[in-house]
Amino acid sequence: MNTTKIVVTLSGHNDDELNAEINKAKENINDFDIVEIRGDVFDALNREDHAKNVRYIIDEFKPLNKEIIYTYRTSREGGSGSKTTVEYEALLKASCEVMDIDYIDIEVQAGDKIITSICETARANNVGCLMSHHDFKQTPDKEGILSVFNKMETLGGDLYKVAYYPQSEADVDNVTEAVKNAKQQYGDRVIGISMGELGKRTRTAKGEAASTFTYGFISRDAAPGQIHVTELRRIFTI
Repeated sequence: MNTTKIVVTLSGHNDDELNAEINKAKENINDFDIVEIRGDVFDALNREDHAKNVRYIIDEFKPLNKEIIYTYRTSREGGSGSKTTVEYEALLKASCEVMDIDYIDIEVQAGDKIITSICETARANNVGCLMSHHDFKQTPDKEGILSVFNKMETLGGDLYKVAYYPQSEADVDNVTEAVKNAKQQYGDRVIGISMGELGKRTRTAKGEAASTFTYGFISRDAAPGQIHVTELRRIFTI
């Protein structure tokens, strides 16, 4: 039985785009399990309007029994976020304290002290810590990927997500094999993505190579190689 949960990433930059995404998601409500809110797309907004948009999304999907991930993806990891590390820490901690979210995405490059601080706040508010690492230039070998998973475990993560850009099929295989190995050690807490067209098979992997979450889109892809949630649901129910 497949246990992979499908995450729909919402990345609309303005009210019109956001409302269109929400409406489209509701039309396909059975095709995903979790909503990922990309807070970095609201970077141009003030703190109050940022929070208003996040709450709006939560209020639309929580009553429909969808879990919520709050993600602020920094520019160094492929997002549009430009906050300083101090601002990043404060935002993520505040999101855990005042937002009704289930998971907070924490970039492992933020630094051990910051991560520990965010995790303490998350746990105090019953929010899961989803450790993440993205590299849009290369893919390490299998041992290199496993070392990242190990660091995430050492830092106290609940879920471990890595995403790499492949240059070859061998790179994609490295991610797949690392996921298999990490699952033997950590169970269903591992998410391994090889980005772009070349790595699409990692997003639909089943069995021992399956990730606990796979990320899809509803209106526009938020990362290279993302697949529409309706297609993901079709694949995982075959």
